[in-house]
Amino acid sequence: MKIFYNKKKRLIYTALLMSLIVLVISGTLFATDRIENGKEKIIIQSPPTVGALPILWMIENEVLVEQANIDIRISADHQQAISLIGHKHIEMMVTGVNVGAKVFNKGIDVRLLNTNIWAIDYLLTQGFEAESWADLKGKTLSLPLKGGPLDFLARYFLRENGVKLEDVSLVYKPLNSGAKTFQLGRLDSIILPEPLVTITLKSTENAYLSLDLQQEWAKLHNGDDRIPYVGLFVRGDFAEDNRELVEGFNQYYKQGIDWVHNNPQQAAELAEQYFGMPAGVIKASFNRINLNNYPEGESFQLIEIYFNEIMELYPEMIGGKLPNELFYF
Repeated sequence: MKIFYNKKKRLIYTALLMSLIVLVISGTLFATDRIENGKEKIIIQSPPTVGALPILWMIENEVLVEQANIDIRISADHQQAISLIGHKHIEMMVTGVNVGAKVFNKGIDVRLLNTNIWAIDYLLTQGFEAESWADLKGKTLSLPLKGGPLDFLARYFLRENGVKLEDVSLVYKPLNSGAKTFQLGRLDSIILPEPLVTITLKSTENAYLSLDLQQEWAKLHNGDDRIPYVGLFVRGDFAEDNRELVEGFNQYYKQGIDWVHNNPQQAAELAEQYFGMPAGVIKASFNRINLNNYPEGESFQLIEIYFNEIMELYPEMIGGKLPNELFYF
C-alpha cells in the first residue's frame, strides 16, 4: 500500500510539474510573440467602420515601420475585442466610447487614445416621412441592441420630445438583420449608421431619411451636433510601457484622418479591400459621417456631456459611474 501511495504521489507531482512547465513555456512564447523582428507588435481589432481607415492608411504607408509592426483585424464582434484586449492578446481596439468606459469601469485597463467618429446615425422611415419624434407614435422602431448607444439615443430623444416609450414599439434586431427587415417593408422605422444608411436608401423604394440624430442632439445642446460615438482604445500596460510609440501612433492616426478627408476616392477604395463593401457606397456615406479628431480638452468636454446624459437615463451603459482620469490617455 505504501509503495502504491508513493507512486501515486510521484505521478501527481510529475503531472503538476509538467503543467507548470507548459504554463511557463506558453507564457514565454506569448511574451516573445509581442516582439517581431526586434520591433513591437501592435494588433488592433476594429469593426468595418471609417474609424479604421486612418489605421489602414498607416499600414499601407508603412508608418512607424522602424518601431512597430502594425496588424489590423476587421471584425464587428466587440465582445471578442474586449476579451482579447483583456487577455492581452491585442494592443488596441476601435469601439464605442461608452463601451470602452464600461469596460474600464469593470476593471479592464484600457485608455481612450482618441475619439474619432462624431456623426454617423440617422432615422429612416418606411412609407412616410417623420418630421418629429412624435410621428413615431403607434409605429415600430428598430434598434440594434437593448442598452446600446442607439437604444439610449432613441429613448433620450423620445423623452426630450415628449413622447412616451409605450407609444412606440421598440424592436431589437442586429444591424444587418434590422436593415433587411426594414427593406422588406416589415418595419416602420429604424436607426442606422452609415454606410448602412446609404445602402438601405438605395435598396428600399419607399424609404425616407427622416431625422439626423446629430441635428437632434444639437437642438438640445446649444447647437453642437457632435456626439462622441467611436474611440480608439489602447491597453493600459502597453501604453505605459511604450508611451512614446503610442503617442507617435496617435499623431499618425490624425494624419490618416486628414488623408481620408483629402482623398475620399482612394479612402473608399481602400475600405472596399478590407470591408467588402462597394467603394461607391462607402464614398457616398462620407457625406453623412464626421470623422475628426478635436483638441483634447474639447473632446473631453463633449464626452463628459454625453456621459452625464447617459448617467441620468441609462447609467449601466458606462458601468454605472463616470470613468476617472486614468481612462483618458
